[in-house]
Amino acid sequence: MKFNPTPLECVLFIFVCLAIYIWTKHGRRIRRWLKDYFRKRRGPRNLKPKSPEDCPACNRDCSFLPQRSKLEVLPWADRKSRRGRPKVVDTGGHACLNPSCDYFAIADPAIHALVSNGRRGKQRIRYFKCQACGGCRTSRFGTPSYWLKTPLARITMVMTALSEGVDISAATRIFGHHHTTITRWVERSGRHGERLHQRLFHRALSIGHLQLDELVTKVKQDAERIWVWTAVAAQSKLILALHIGRRSSADAHHLLHQVWQRLAPDSLPIFTSDSLNQYFYGITAHFGFWDKPPRARKHHWFPDTRLQYAQLRKRRRGWRISFLYSIIRLGSRQLIRSGLKALSLSGLVQTAFVERANLTLRELIAPLSRRTWSIAYDSHHLHLHIQWGLAYYHFCRPHLSLTTPIRGPSRRRYRTPVMAANLVRKRWLVRDLLQLPVPEGIWLDPFPAAKGCR
Repeated sequence: MKFNPTPLECVLFIFVCLAIYIWTKHGRRIRRWLKDYFRKRRGPRNLKPKSPEDCPACNRDCSFLPQRSKLEVLPWADRKSRRGRPKVVDTGGHACLNPSCDYFAIADPAIHALVSNGRRGKQRIRYFKCQACGGCRTSRFGTPSYWLKTPLARITMVMTALSEGVDISAATRIFGHHHTTITRWVERSGRHGERLHQRLFHRALSIGHLQLDELVTKVKQDAERIWVWTAVAAQSKLILALHIGRRSSADAHHLLHQVWQRLAPDSLPIFTSDSLNQYFYGITAHFGFWDKPPRARKHHWFPDTRLQYAQLRKRRRGWRISFLYSIIRLGSRQLIRSGLKALSLSGLVQTAFVERANLTLRELIAPLSRRTWSIAYDSHHLHLHIQWGLAYYHFCRPHLSLTTPIRGPSRRRYRTPVMAANLVRKRWLVRDLLQLPVPEGIWLDPFPAAKGCR
C-alpha cells in the first residue's frame, strides 16, 4: 500500500503538529490570557447577598458557655472576721468551681474567698481553698499542665521552641522527650489557647479595619490541599478569627461567623480582601437585619446599609503581579477612603497586613512552612498547633510595628496585639500563659486581666 498524501493533507498534518506543540509549550499562558480577556469583557458580576439561613454555623445550635447571672455578691473580705493572718498569695485568675458556692466562677481576688492551702507533691504544686464552702483544688486545674508529671519549666521551654518554628521531630531530638509526649502537650496547649480566645474575644472587640485572606498548606492524611482562612485587624495586628477547611462558601461563612461573634455589638469595620467572592456572601449573611417589606408575605434579610467592603484584584504575568485594581462591593469608594484615612491608614484598598500576618504564621508554626517535611498528620492536629501559636503570638510575642516611644532608659515600649487592642495591660510570659486557668465548660466572671506579666 502506497502512502501518497495530497498537499492539503500535508498542510493539515503540519498545522495539527504545530498546534499540539504550541499547546504543550504555552498552554497555561494561553488559558490564562483567554481567562483574562473574557473577564475584561464581562466585567465584575453582580453578587446576590446571602442570609443567615445559608450559614452552617448559624443554622447549627451553637450555644456558648452560660455566663454567671449578675447577682450582687458581698465580697468575702466584708463577710469574714477582721481577725486572722492577711492574705499574702495572689489568687487572681483562680475561682471556686463548686456550683453551690456563692462565689462560684468569680475570679476577682477582691470578691472571692480563695486563699492558699499550701504546696504538695514533688513539684510543690500550690493548692487553693475556698473559705466560703471549704472546697480545695489544685492551682493547675484548667491549665495544660494539669495531671502532668513533667516540671512546668520544662514544658514551658518545649512549648516556646515549638512556637518559634521548631518541628516536633526536631524538638524530640533537642529535648529528649518522646514525640507522643510533645504531641500531647501541643494538643493540651492548643485547646487551652482556643478556650482563651473564645472567652476573651467574645463580643469584646471594636475594630475599624479588617482584612481577610487565606493561605494554603497540606496535611499527611488528606491528599488535597487545605486552606487556612484568617481575619486580621489592621491597627492592632490581632488575628481575630481563623478557620481551616476548603475554599468554599461554607468555609467563608464559618470564618465570618467567628468574626461576628467576637466583634462588639456596635462595631462594624471596613472589610477588604482579595478577589474571592465567598467573602461577600459571608459578610452579607452576618451583618444585616430581618425586615418585612410593605407587600411581602414573609420577612426578608437585608444587609446593613453601613457595610463597607472592597476587593483588591491582582493580574499576574507568570508568577509576578503585573497590575492591581480594586472593586467596591458594598458602600462607596469615597466613604472607604475617608474611613481608612480616619484610622491613620493610607486610604488605599490593600491586604498587606493580613498577608504579613500569614507569613508570620508560617514562620512560627512549622507545619505551615513552605517546602517542609514537618507537615501535620491531620487538620485537627494542625488546628490545635495553630491555636497555640496564636496564643503565643497574641500574648507573649511583641510586635515590632506596635512599639510606642516612652520616656525612660528603654525609650520604647514593646506591645503585643492584645495590648494594642486594650484587652490586657502587660506582656505575658509563656509560663503565665500556661498557668492561667481556663477550665472547660465554665465561664470565669470576671475574666482575669493581665496577671504576673513583664
